[in-house]
Amino acid sequence: MSGIKSLADELRDSMRKGKPPQANEIPPAEPPKDTPKKKTETLERLFESIQNHELTGRERLLIRLDDKTLILLKQLKVAKGIDMTKIISYSLHQFLKTHPELTRYIKEHIKTLDL
Repeated sequence: MSGIKSLADELRDSMRKGKPPQANEIPPAEPPKDTPKKKTETLERLFESIQNHELTGRERLLIRLDDKTLILLKQLKVAKGIDMTKIISYSLHQFLKTHPELTRYIKEHIKTLDL
């Protein structure tokens, strides 16, 4: 027990004195590449994009969401003032924008249907 205590005392002393770690000591972990500041800036840009998204359609849809998602959307409304309708519209718009093959697929299959 005294060996562990003396090792801990040595480590505390070296930290106080600002000495670099010795060969048998563990070096400090490298900081993550994405700093909290960078993540915060990215989130703020995302929130700004969502808030600037215009709701242009007049059609309303009834959708079902799981409880966890619904709670998260309600909390986002309280935290950032972003309405559920706006974030769902923005998310769907981004999804369709990043997957144009889905739109092409629908257009191609509509042509083959006899209406």
